[in-house]
Amino acid sequence: MTVREEAHRLLDSLPDDRLMDAIELLREWAEVERGERRRRRFRTTASFDGDPNLGERAKDLAREAWDGQERRTA
Repeated sequence: MTVREEAHRLLDSLPDDRLMDAIELLREWAEVERGERRRRRFRTTASFDGDPNLGERAKDLAREAWDGQERRTA
């Protein structure tokens, strides 16, 4: 079996709900080979359920983590 034949076999064995992901990946690779670049589309599967001010608090959180790490190593 050639690599191309195996690729076809694998595509044929994918469930329908995963097939579009494989096709998108193959399209992206083919475009790169042709020297084209397409903006990648990202899918989201869940929403972020966290602190709404996380972006504003990022420096404080990093500083707290850094200070705690220094205390453990000292």
